[in-house]
Amino acid sequence: MRSIKFNIITLLTILSLTTFAQTKVVSNAYNFGIILKIEKFAGRDFRYSLELKSTETDSLKKIFIQTRQVINDDEWLDNNLAKDVTKDTLWHSLKISSKINPKAKEIWLYANFEGNGNFFVDNLKFEIKTESGDWEEFPIKNADFENNGNDPLKGFRTNANIPAGTTIGLRNRTDSIGGKALLIKTTKASVILKTNYGNNKRVGRYSNINGIKIYYETYGTGEPLLLLHGNGQSIVDFNKQIPELAKHYHVIAVDTRAHGKSIDNDSSKLSYDIFASDMKILLDSLNLKKVNILGWSDGGNTGLIMAIKYPEYVGKLIVMGANLNPTENAVEKSMLNRLKKDLKMLQQKNDAESKQMIRLLSMLSTEPNIKVEELHKIASKTLVLAGERDVIRAEHTKLIADNIKNSKLIIFKKETHMVPEENASLFNKTVIDFLKEPETKN
Repeated sequence: MRSIKFNIITLLTILSLTTFAQTKVVSNAYNFGIILKIEKFAGRDFRYSLELKSTETDSLKKIFIQTRQVINDDEWLDNNLAKDVTKDTLWHSLKISSKINPKAKEIWLYANFEGNGNFFVDNLKFEIKTESGDWEEFPIKNADFENNGNDPLKGFRTNANIPAGTTIGLRNRTDSIGGKALLIKTTKASVILKTNYGNNKRVGRYSNINGIKIYYETYGTGEPLLLLHGNGQSIVDFNKQIPELAKHYHVIAVDTRAHGKSIDNDSSKLSYDIFASDMKILLDSLNLKKVNILGWSDGGNTGLIMAIKYPEYVGKLIVMGANLNPTENAVEKSMLNRLKKDLKMLQQKNDAESKQMIRLLSMLSTEPNIKVEELHKIASKTLVLAGERDVIRAEHTKLIADNIKNSKLIIFKKETHMVPEENASLFNKTVIDFLKEPETKN
């Protein structure tokens, strides 16, 4: 399904211009936040605030708060930022004021930190303006950090992993307010070079396939591993997988046709069968067969078709959030409704800019059309993955796994369709562990 980018907002600060292959970033971005249900406040003014003070030890410090209004895990509406620019060590209030989007079901509130120093946080507040013009505080448990016990961020969402050199605890305030405050202490932040996956001129190549220049990048050595992204995505969306996977495998990351740098100005119908054929021809050009494949979202659909139609090209197969058909039995109804709405809007515009997206969404609305019995042809050892909160229905994911004879099913608890981005460490470990499992003889 269509993969719209969003994350549990671990943002990296761009500190310099992009080079041919790398960008300078700060290494220790950390955040915490909370999700609130806001449907009943549609159209109301809101404000989000917290108190903070900081003592930075170098010039890398950056603090900002953020709100993001969303319809569901794959569709966000409004995004607001407020940055701290103070240089003193006093307590300050950082605020965002805006309006609840009538379509929003949730608002995500975040506080983000980068650099080295001591960051104190207290009295997180979310307020809604009432019809009488007064401000009413939305209850957030332990927003004053007074009753969090041994878990300073109990009830909040955080990075999957605390960065090296970062500690989190509670401290008593020394000003007249008193009470406890959250302390985020960081000591090992540094500027690092981050590879620009998907835009790396040093390793990027083109292959002429069926009249289209298909772009791909290669990293690492070892067994070949083909990465297939989702609809509307590109190599860039595997930026949290490539560096880890390339430690163990020869990674071949591809922009499928009409995506990324694989420009396709044709108006002909797109299909996953065409994508699968493209990948077969690409592997032929590289003299490769029995290639391990990792397909995310629609890339998983392509991977399934490759394993069905071109079994000699597929080693182990991993599919994340794949589906057999675009029906309510497979995909959440809200996603299908949104797809119809977006497609109708683009068709009404019908300008040059919209035509390629119309091709992509038209494919989503009619494809794939993989029959359950076709899965019985898959001989590859297969790992079927999805998030517990995925847009692909859990029973459909189980159906896929149940009909591939040599398969394993893993549903990531509390995760979404975007787990490769949102919880990369968990996803990457799961993939690598599976790929390293020895083959069993039937």
